[in-house]
Amino acid sequence: MKKFKKIIFYSLIMILVLSSNLAAGTDQFSPDFFRELAEVVNEKPEIEVPDYQLMELENGMRFYLLEDKSLPIVEVRGYINGGKINESSNNAGITSLMTELMLKASKNYSESEFSLFKEINALSLNLGVGSDRISISGNSLNTETEELLSLLAEVLIRPEFAGSHFARTVAEYQQLYRQQFYNDSALLNMHFFKNLYGEHPYGYNYNYNLILEFLNQVDSKMVEDFYSKIVQPERISIAISGDFEMEALKTRLKRNFASWENASEKPAESYVSVNPKIHQKIIVVDKADATQANMRLGYNFYTSSYPKRIPFLMANRIFGSGGFNSRLMENLRSEKGYVYGTNAQVSYNDYGGAYFINLSLDPEKALAGMEAVKEEMLKLKTAKDPFQEKELFENINLYNAVFPKAYQHQIDVLEEIVYQLEFENGSKNYLNNFIKQYNGLEAAEVQQIFAEELYPEILFTVIVGPKEKILPQFKEAGLEVEVIENPVLN
Repeated sequence: MKKFKKIIFYSLIMILVLSSNLAAGTDQFSPDFFRELAEVVNEKPEIEVPDYQLMELENGMRFYLLEDKSLPIVEVRGYINGGKINESSNNAGITSLMTELMLKASKNYSESEFSLFKEINALSLNLGVGSDRISISGNSLNTETEELLSLLAEVLIRPEFAGSHFARTVAEYQQLYRQQFYNDSALLNMHFFKNLYGEHPYGYNYNYNLILEFLNQVDSKMVEDFYSKIVQPERISIAISGDFEMEALKTRLKRNFASWENASEKPAESYVSVNPKIHQKIIVVDKADATQANMRLGYNFYTSSYPKRIPFLMANRIFGSGGFNSRLMENLRSEKGYVYGTNAQVSYNDYGGAYFINLSLDPEKALAGMEAVKEEMLKLKTAKDPFQEKELFENINLYNAVFPKAYQHQIDVLEEIVYQLEFENGSKNYLNNFIKQYNGLEAAEVQQIFAEELYPEILFTVIVGPKEKILPQFKEAGLEVEVIENPVLN
């Protein structure tokens, strides 16, 4: 019977995965498909806000509950408020190690028993680590709801950090981070973000030397002490959607989580400090075997509370993140032939963000690519070539077509509600407010806001590639470059 349930469960999951793939980002679309979508005027969508129930335990743990009888499954999504932001230079990387260990064994189950329990009950449960929060996701058939909640309690309340699995996991992480020194993208992330964020947890988590130093001396007690500060019930909010009876689920939640007590110690948090010494700085990380140069140009940006995120989002889609039709792609690739690929991204964190442009190009065209990006930024900053209504319409129209596909399932909407209410001071109507706001934008407004936030004169640049092909062009132009030789472990 269990095996039959597992077959049904995995079949359902495959259907959900395929649905998710159809809703994937627009960067995967071909140019023809993009233009086809842009030519069809899509109606402004509306996303149904479900009638959920909020349950808060005395310890502060919060559950957003929503019955959904469409499929015989139960899905869990949620967040622990904390993680990487609470690390220091002495324990960089501890959050990722901690969450990996939490999923391996508990006080009640050895590693093998833990694995068997998940397998025989067809349970899925994962933890993901972000800059400010740890995400929770899981699911099961509705007939295994009790087992799913029991597993969640074991992972959150009773993880076991000591044991043979500890040493093996640490060794695996050491190998993982050693490999980062030979990966172009990882090197780009390391040298860009550790400089941009400096002496801040956001920067520590890209400093692979720091992480390896920690892994070389970590013990299970250090991880357990960190866990005790971060994983507390008052810091956890969870959405549960699926085929269950509301009152029965509430009883199960109380039985599993109500007796869990908060620790008295609270984790420290701090804002990023901007370092003007990196403005205009250029770093070349020598990687002699690289066939391309990977470049990133950027600067510090706002926190997640930035009030102009929506117009900036649409402006940046026109400029550099809108796939084939973005200005950077058309001008730097289609017209000039400088790059193989390019995109502009903004990263919002609770305590400091980043805005940056990525380029993949011939190493001998590194300077030309960098200057071309600055030129495109100046065109917008000086309104020499301002955004047009047609460009804005294409992106709004495309969003109207694809945005709702990411919220086809009630658990997706409920998870967004949890995130907005718990961490963004938002509203349960956030998704429809978002749709209303981007549909109400005008090109002049978007142009003005974007121009105000463009600073080509302070761009910090990191290039990963063969120095012998990159340095001559910068030397000829009289530009100072810092070279990082042979990216190997110190």
